[in-house]
Amino acid sequence: MSRTRARPSLKWKMGAAVMLTSAAFAAPVHADGVLQGETLRVIGLGDPVFQAMQSMQGEIEQLGGGKFQLDIKGFDVLHQQVLLNSQAEVSAYDLIPVDLPQFGEYKSILMDLTPMIKEAGYDFSDFQKAGWEGAQQAGMQLGFPVQPQPEIFAYRTDIFEKHGVKPPETVVEMLEAAKKLHNAEPNMAGMCWNGQRGTPLGQAFIQILGSFGQPPIDEPRKGEHDFDISDLKPENMHPLLDTPKALQVAQLLKDLVPYSPPGVLNMAWGDSYNTMAAGGCAMGYVWSGYTGTWENDPNSPARGKMAYIPHPRGPDVAVNRSPLGGWYLGIPKNIDPARLQLAWNALVWLSSAEMMEKYTQHGDCVAPRSSVSNNAGVIERCPAVKAVNDFATAGQIVAWQRPPIPQIQLIYDTLGTEMHQMLTGKKTPEEAVKASQSIVDRQMRKDGVY
Repeated sequence: MSRTRARPSLKWKMGAAVMLTSAAFAAPVHADGVLQGETLRVIGLGDPVFQAMQSMQGEIEQLGGGKFQLDIKGFDVLHQQVLLNSQAEVSAYDLIPVDLPQFGEYKSILMDLTPMIKEAGYDFSDFQKAGWEGAQQAGMQLGFPVQPQPEIFAYRTDIFEKHGVKPPETVVEMLEAAKKLHNAEPNMAGMCWNGQRGTPLGQAFIQILGSFGQPPIDEPRKGEHDFDISDLKPENMHPLLDTPKALQVAQLLKDLVPYSPPGVLNMAWGDSYNTMAAGGCAMGYVWSGYTGTWENDPNSPARGKMAYIPHPRGPDVAVNRSPLGGWYLGIPKNIDPARLQLAWNALVWLSSAEMMEKYTQHGDCVAPRSSVSNNAGVIERCPAVKAVNDFATAGQIVAWQRPPIPQIQLIYDTLGTEMHQMLTGKKTPEEAVKASQSIVDRQMRKDGVY
């Protein structure tokens, strides 16, 4: 790979061509803009924001005044590639994507952006609080939000109104609605969710567990309803998978199966969303960025007929919350110093309000900036962004359900296996939660986590 020319200065003093404030990007960026004739190297995956960037490649290059090289990988390959890249003497990429729970694993390979933010006087106040703070670990800002998104709850307003069902605020009401609406319309199940063995089901479990007011590990409390994941210690890593609330979640999933699509135990994210878009479910869980699956499809019977609320809450829980996930961009610590300023300039630009509005034009229904979430054109294309901004303003989006720890995949895999055995009748709910706790605890101790 050929080297690009070095920057004239490695300090964080910006010239007239690129001003590092969000306001500077309200005006069009000309051909001699952010990229200044160079090639920006980014690795990504097939999520909506990177798909939008991919479809916008020509526009990004024209606006940025340079080349945009986006290397798309699958999730597991991406994770491996990022870790391998961190071991190289010099990074092959200027920007790397980070899924929110990965910040704990990646914090040693990412640059702390805090000094640059301070020296540039960068204004981050337009970002939703939960989205911005999701990239913070041990006092460091490790990334900028590009597609942080909560998993929210979607329901068909026309179907609920027709059958006299109110939007569910609790999991009990959710289950009752699923029972009442299942087969109430031809080929329509009551509820869509991810029952596929492995990560889809394991992730679904811990996110619903959060609706019951409990994290999957022993996180320290932060106030009456929340937990602090900004600096987790070994004593916080003990799994909490064999608890009364975990057992309630297992039983809830088992109770939902009869009111779900026939293939729910093989259903992952895309299957669930496509089923909802086709009118196959009256309600379901959805990552907000994927609401474009039906909102951007003129042939979908669900288009314009979905309403969005936070997760229904479990018993004895006072507030409805949705778990935060999604993608950030960070700068690898082993970046070539000659490319550092290019990476910073591009990071600010690609996460700017101007670019986020453009991403929504290309199918990405996520807008972690309040200004974009209140843009009339964005709301028309992606109604969920306004709902999500309202949830963020009300403090109804939190990140503690998916803690940023290297062992998060262990938890997903274990729960995804044990709960699938339960849902297929091979284990009882009690056996499944007990086995999950034992497997994760044993592996944590073997790895020396505590």
